[in-house]
Amino acid sequence: MRIRPLLALVVLLLAGCRIDGTATPAPEGWAFVSEQPCAASTGAGDFSCVTLSVPVDHARPAGEHWDVVFGLLRAEGERRGVFVTATGGPGSSGLAAADAYSSSFPDEVRQGFDVVFFDQRGIGLSQEFRCDDAYDDYYVPIQASSSSADRDEFAAASTQFGQDCFAEAGVDPSTAPRYATAQAVEDLEDFREWLAAPQLTLYGESYGTQYVQTYAAAHPDRVAGLVLDGVVDLTTDQPGFAVQQAEAADGVLTATFARCDADPVCADAAPGGTAAGYDALLDRLAADPVTPPGGQPVDDLTLRAAAASSMSDPYSREVFTDALVDALLGDVAALDELGNGPYAPDPSFSDGLFYAVECQDYDVVPQDGDPRAELDAWLDVSAQRGIDQLRLGGSFYGDLDCLFWPGSTTTPDVERPAPVTDPPYPVMVLNADTDPNTPFVGAEDVFRDLTPGAGPADAAVIQLDGPHVVYGRGDPCVDDPVNTFVATGQVPDRRVTVCRW
Repeated sequence: MRIRPLLALVVLLLAGCRIDGTATPAPEGWAFVSEQPCAASTGAGDFSCVTLSVPVDHARPAGEHWDVVFGLLRAEGERRGVFVTATGGPGSSGLAAADAYSSSFPDEVRQGFDVVFFDQRGIGLSQEFRCDDAYDDYYVPIQASSSSADRDEFAAASTQFGQDCFAEAGVDPSTAPRYATAQAVEDLEDFREWLAAPQLTLYGESYGTQYVQTYAAAHPDRVAGLVLDGVVDLTTDQPGFAVQQAEAADGVLTATFARCDADPVCADAAPGGTAAGYDALLDRLAADPVTPPGGQPVDDLTLRAAAASSMSDPYSREVFTDALVDALLGDVAALDELGNGPYAPDPSFSDGLFYAVECQDYDVVPQDGDPRAELDAWLDVSAQRGIDQLRLGGSFYGDLDCLFWPGSTTTPDVERPAPVTDPPYPVMVLNADTDPNTPFVGAEDVFRDLTPGAGPADAAVIQLDGPHVVYGRGDPCVDDPVNTFVATGQVPDRRVTVCRW
């Protein structure tokens, strides 16, 4: 997902298995290495693991190579196409999701399509890049009101974090550009060539929408169809996306309060309104933390953490609402569990790779620019948009470390893509209107730019009150048109379908 954890509050997950991150010389272009059953421990036990040796820098195909691993589940009948899933993050292992995701694919897809998941370069079995210790040890708070000295401290600590991350991963910082999505999609193109597939049907979720759009821009003639679920608009820069994300998270929390107020039982706990009750509780806990029996102190940060970590799906929002109601009635045990509970990160997810990709894909600092000056500019945006006055604005600051990431000032600038208006392949755009991670506005913008009636058809599915990433959760209103699109290439007759969670 193009989602940075909400500072120390939230982590979005998924990635896998350690190697030294070095590359070795190999023949020009890609080379087949092996195909063997994937180990059950990878999460792709039903798949074959295909390893290719690919150029580290696809602009220099005769240079260094490294191994990238793709999971392949061949069509049970005659192959009519290839269905590729790009998972979220960046930092998630596609192989780790392969068995779970593919088990819900309909028979017509399993019968007629080769199904592909993969560990993107830098993840899991594909030259994994990890710096868990550096990530866990690093946290320096920053906000719009931070003093110049505090900003200097953040800049120094962030610079050190980037250096420590590459050192722990055992990777030369000068090679940072190798992790860009533009390089990673060429690995998929090499795999398509090996598979001898004329075209690919691509499904991307969250950050995966960034990946598949990048592939489609580079190889539009190789795309049979594109499904974007939890949409990243590639034409939006990082500060703009950060604003959208912070405002969306705050908006979802406000909507969560409104749903409680509309329910008589829930509303009884906060006669003045749930939002006012939350704000008053925040002030009380800041002044006087409460420790439940056998629990940890519950303060204002606990409440914020509980809220921020619960906004991505309706179930979690309901659990948070129940915990808030209990706390307003004097019982903070559930709030303690949500906000202070033991954090068990998915061992397959790489926070280091999150930065390694994110900080390459966007020009947060112009080449030869001044990261410290750019920090001031980002914080000025925060002040102008009132980010720190939002109940949940912390996600705005999640990508600030990219300002000081290795290569931020030396990597050549990347031209922002033009909006896609008339692609040669059909497109389906999916999003919930209550998605705090890839806000609904991104899907709106991407779909708005598609020209109706020009070229292959396109369609949108909007799920009201839904989660981040909507396909594959069992709602036929969402799943049926997507499954039909994958199997036949046909979009729904109605250009916009509205579903309700």
